[in-house]
Amino acid sequence: MKRTPLKRKTPLKQKTPLKRKTPLRPVSKKRQRIQAQRRELVRNELEYRQWCEAGSHITRHLLSCLTETQKRAIKTDAQKLVCDGRAVDIHELLTRARGGSILDPKNTMAVCRSCHTWIHDNPEAATKLGLLKRA
Repeated sequence: MKRTPLKRKTPLKQKTPLKRKTPLRPVSKKRQRIQAQRRELVRNELEYRQWCEAGSHITRHLLSCLTETQKRAIKTDAQKLVCDGRAVDIHELLTRARGGSILDPKNTMAVCRSCHTWIHDNPEAATKLGLLKRA
């Protein structure tokens, strides 16, 4: 059964302009408190955990995917395939989108920038290595 769209007999009219007495906050007060706690956690964790905790896992995985010829062709240190060594980020194993907490130190891992990028660019492999968790 085919239906025709409804037609208005009179146009919609705005009676008064929409005005706010105060501008909308870009970040709520609750989120500001959480982000302040998060910054404190990141600072403390990076002070305590200074080295990348994911580099060895990723390197082992990448080396297992290479053939013997490719392994011999690598002239640099195998650890340098992905990892920079020095941790600059705190990665959440169980992300907020999957139900994890960004304030739980047990849900964090200190990683370098290149390893953090690799983890999020390769979620299936990272999940197999235990660097990402499913909800």
